[in-house]
Amino acid sequence: MLQAEQYYSVIANMRGDGPEAVAEKLLTCEALKGLQGPTISQVYTLNGNGSAAQRGFYAASICVSKKRLYAAVKELQKLGGSGVLVQPMTYIFDEEPRRWTDLLSRLNMSHTD
Repeated sequence: MLQAEQYYSVIANMRGDGPEAVAEKLLTCEALKGLQGPTISQVYTLNGNGSAAQRGFYAASICVSKKRLYAAVKELQKLGGSGVLVQPMTYIFDEEPRRWTDLLSRLNMSHTD
């Protein structure tokens, strides 16, 4: 588990030709790469008649360290990000460390014990 109090979840709405195009934009900036890369999701906006038909909006979600937070928000805005949301992280659960699973095995214990 990483030290979550040093990280923030940052989400911004962005326009783009597709999720790959938005990801490529973000990956050009070191502050916007996240832990493993950005998560890009389509945003469903309403058009004039109330149906979710408008395309081209995406939500970009990244994990940013506290010391890079201001720079990340400024870079998102430069790239066209709007409605930037910032939330402190509570926990970051990464993959199970090999040492931990080896220890459980030696103790004849499972993850649920």
